[in-house]
Amino acid sequence: MLLRNQLTALFSPTRRLVEDHAPILHQGGPLGAMEWVVPRAQCHYRRMDLSALPARQRLAAARLTAQRYEPEPGAVHHLAWTGPVAHCWTWPQPLLRVVEQLDGWIPETLLRMPPAIDGPRLLGMHAGVEGQQWRDGQLQSSQWWPQIPSLDAWRRFLRAGGLSSAAIEPLPDLQRLEWSPAPWGDLRRALPGSPAARERMAWVAAACVLALGLGWQLLAQAHWTVANARVDSQLETLRAKATPLLDARERADVALSALQDLRGLQLGLSDYVLMAQVLRPLPAEVRLSGWQRENNRLRIAVAGAQPDPRPYVSAYQSDPLLADVTATPSNDGASMELDFTLAGAEAKGDSDPAAAAIAGGAPAAPTSAPTSALP
Repeated sequence: MLLRNQLTALFSPTRRLVEDHAPILHQGGPLGAMEWVVPRAQCHYRRMDLSALPARQRLAAARLTAQRYEPEPGAVHHLAWTGPVAHCWTWPQPLLRVVEQLDGWIPETLLRMPPAIDGPRLLGMHAGVEGQQWRDGQLQSSQWWPQIPSLDAWRRFLRAGGLSSAAIEPLPDLQRLEWSPAPWGDLRRALPGSPAARERMAWVAAACVLALGLGWQLLAQAHWTVANARVDSQLETLRAKATPLLDARERADVALSALQDLRGLQLGLSDYVLMAQVLRPLPAEVRLSGWQRENNRLRIAVAGAQPDPRPYVSAYQSDPLLADVTATPSNDGASMELDFTLAGAEAKGDSDPAAAAIAGGAPAAPTSAPTSALP
């Protein structure tokens, strides 16, 4: 028992208030983690009676309920248990180290000793005051005020906790309690067995893991010396065999890249050819006044056009390249704007004009042109 208490003290957490330059409330062991004590003013409390559920389902149900009542995204919650009752404190704006699960946290209420007898009480907290109602040795309700509440506010709190009007007591005296070294709620409800059994199981598991780790290191060190020379010899043999293959693969990649560059010179559709194809189905009195092409999008403007866009849309329905077209009359009705989405592989060509000129010996036509007015 003495050894277990010593080990427990060795791993006990160090508790500090969530404030700048706050003093240490409880100095833990050298191997203990940091546990931040959150004032009651920064927490929301909710009591959940889960006695109707099987014991194995209570923890999952409590977590789901706590997540459901989170006041804002990123909030964290802390669960403590007294029998089948879960006490949940929610911290809306936690520290980054708590969100990343580097440090733990505990609400201030859990470190204030419960009363010796049941009934309501008013506690002075680190900031403000907290009203509590205890029944059958369990916390039934809790409410925080920035200062001592009025008598009407106190009575409303007692009635909300289930007390009848006849049982409502006057405002009690404010109590100031010291920090408790251990919380009054069971914080490890998720694990089976008693706290002593869980602690003993943890230490046995830690000793086994340590023994396995040391044994594995010794076996690995012994095996490494024997296998190192063998692996180096195999690596040299494989490297000698793979060198010609790697050189051939590199040459093949270079040749493939050159072939793809040469093949790309043949892609693309000249704007002059496309312009003739666009003007072919239009009436003779219509003249082209604007032209803009970006990849597979083509926008043109025609002057002298009739205001009805339907003849323009129907004129290109039989053209597989220009069938996807929308016609929009201008505000003054003097021109028509046609918006094409070019179809087919030829509409996606982005061939380099300079490369085409080198390959064909003549300057290549541009594949895109800015908006311009044509006579």
